Amino acid sequence: MKKIVILLCFFCCSGPLFSQINEIGIFAGGSNYIGDIGRTTFIYPNSFAIGGIYKWNMHPQFSLRASYTYSQIEGNDADSGNSFRESRNLNFTNDVHELVAGIEYHFFKYNLSKTGHTHTPYIFVEAGTVNYATNSNGRTFNFTMPVGAGFKTILAPNIGIGFETGFRYTFKDDIDGYPYDPQSINVQINPNNNDWYVFTGITLVFAFGREGCYTGSF
Repeated sequence: MKKIVILLCFFCCSGPLFSQINEIGIFAGGSNYIGDIGRTTFIYPNSFAIGGIYKWNMHPQFSLRASYTYSQIEGNDADSGNSFRESRNLNFTNDVHELVAGIEYHFFKYNLSKTGHTHTPYIFVEAGTVNYATNSNGRTFNFTMPVGAGFKTILAPNIGIGFETGFRYTFKDDIDGYPYDPQSINVQINPNNNDWYVFTGITLVFAFGREGCYTGSF
């Protein structure tokens, strides 16, 4: 056990210091829905989205992240550009509250407090829960799994700005308020397509906290 502790200490402190391991800030942008109603465009923000985000930079190329985002997701067949959907003429609006956490990978070593690592593209994978209204159960919780990509850079000392898009898979087909009903002959909904929604926007973060360290060879 003592050897393991010594190796961990050596791994952490044999390289240069990595400062400002905490980041906290806001996300602001738009959302769009991908499902049975409205447009089928993958990225087409048509409603606002806003929230907060926290990141723990455990290494210049890896961050753990958690976020809360609120959006009023909507879809309208009249705007779909699809003749079948336009004739069906369904629409919906739903208030969505999302809480997720996951990991972010930086393609270049990134550090808000040092020159030389001032910008990077990144990808992220998260998991969490989303709360929204349904016609049958009032409000419900559902599992969601966001995946996405972005680009971030330093705006000022210890202040970073980024742009990202994340796709959310919901594992259910009821966020639009029209779950599949085999008894219905008036509303045609595809039973094989679960709902997706997308957040696209800007993150603005402030870096703070004690200094951490990493090995330059990692």
